[in-house]
Amino acid sequence: MEAEAASHQALADIPQHFRRNRALATARLAMTQLHQHDVDQACATASTVFDLMDGHPIPGRMRSLLGDYYRDLISLAPEATVARGWGDRYRAEWSRA
Repeated sequence: MEAEAASHQALADIPQHFRRNRALATARLAMTQLHQHDVDQACATASTVFDLMDGHPIPGRMRSLLGDYYRDLISLAPEATVARGWGDRYRAEWSRA
């Protein structure tokens, strides 16, 4: 819970126009939520990374973090419908970049 609170605080402190920083902090928040086994919320949070980066290339460090997220997601919730849906979007966004 402390890590999630810290991630929310970090997002609150990052100005709206720092899109890439906000996306990276959002990806870290999603990872924290996933490790708390809140799969639905984690996938919703992780999806906002793609929304934040829409129309812009996903930087390497963020791509790596999203890859780690996806690996953990399929390990923790391989049968969850939301996990399969997020995986489909991840692959589509990955190939677009």
